[in-house]
Amino acid sequence: MSLLHAQIDVVGGELDQALVGAPAGIRERVFVVLTLTDAEGVSGVGEASPLPGYSPDSLDEAVETLRELVEAPIEVDADLSARQMLDQTAEVQLATSPAARFAIETAILDWLGQARGRPLHRLLSADGSRPVEIAALVFEPDPSSWPVAADALVANGRKHLKFKIGAGSLVDEVHALEAVRRAHPSASIRVDANRRLPFAELAQHRDALLALDLAFIEEPVDPASWLEAGSLGLPLALDETLREEAASRLMLPNPNLRALVIKPSVVGGITAALDLAKIGRDFGAEPVISHVFEGPIARAACGEIALAVEATLPQGLGDHPCLELWPDHRLAGFAGNTVSPHAVSGIGLTFEEVNDA
Repeated sequence: MSLLHAQIDVVGGELDQALVGAPAGIRERVFVVLTLTDAEGVSGVGEASPLPGYSPDSLDEAVETLRELVEAPIEVDADLSARQMLDQTAEVQLATSPAARFAIETAILDWLGQARGRPLHRLLSADGSRPVEIAALVFEPDPSSWPVAADALVANGRKHLKFKIGAGSLVDEVHALEAVRRAHPSASIRVDANRRLPFAELAQHRDALLALDLAFIEEPVDPASWLEAGSLGLPLALDETLREEAASRLMLPNPNLRALVIKPSVVGGITAALDLAKIGRDFGAEPVISHVFEGPIARAACGEIALAVEATLPQGLGDHPCLELWPDHRLAGFAGNTVSPHAVSGIGLTFEEVNDA
């Protein structure tokens, strides 16, 4: 058995401008880093960074949960498989926030990967992993800017584009998407409404949305209108709804459901993400692993989960402005618009050394 002792660090900073694609007005991002270290000095890291206005837990709740580990080290059996180890430590995590559970599970498996010299995705899956692609989120809030932004992304090799809709006029947003589709007929386009569209408006623009040949529309309406939205024949994806068991059970059998957008820090960690990926596939919906504008530790862990489940759809793992608040770093599996299998231990995160000379 090994005892893993915890250290908690809180870091963050101010963004140059409000974060587009997140709850309105966010100009600061704070990240909680959990480090677990054994008696031999082998360490693993995890991250708990709830997104204000979106995550079901708060930063204070995550910090409070993780600080309990400082006084009560985690005992693990290094001979267990990764999943058995997570099951063994589940009791430690029962009362934690979802983001804290994600941090704990990531740190445990990063430690296990460091101890065994294996990448996290290989700990979770014995099958041959293959590269997964990444969808690029367009960070322009004004739809009139979308065609130019899309041109730049495609010119930079991005083939999968995501747009946030529902914040303004859906007419203007659809017109902008039509321009993007005309310019890039082979691009994969998905949109996310964060439940902001009235059902009547969604129904009114149904034909125009179908003509865009979207990969899917993520969370178009509030839960009360899900059944009606599911009858329109539009390709759909669940995200926030995954937090609500009753609503999820209602929508999972819908034949128009294409994907489950799974955010490990929101749904309760790596174990929960793996379970949801399996449930979705049982109903014909593919997993899309995504972040909530977290730091590189969470992003690296999400990439490892995407590799482990052998995701077939482009994943929500693109870079974003919050990463600029961190020191320069490399993620072993990330290159351009793909995440690829690699041989770097644990989550594959390396911070660049700073030369003070």
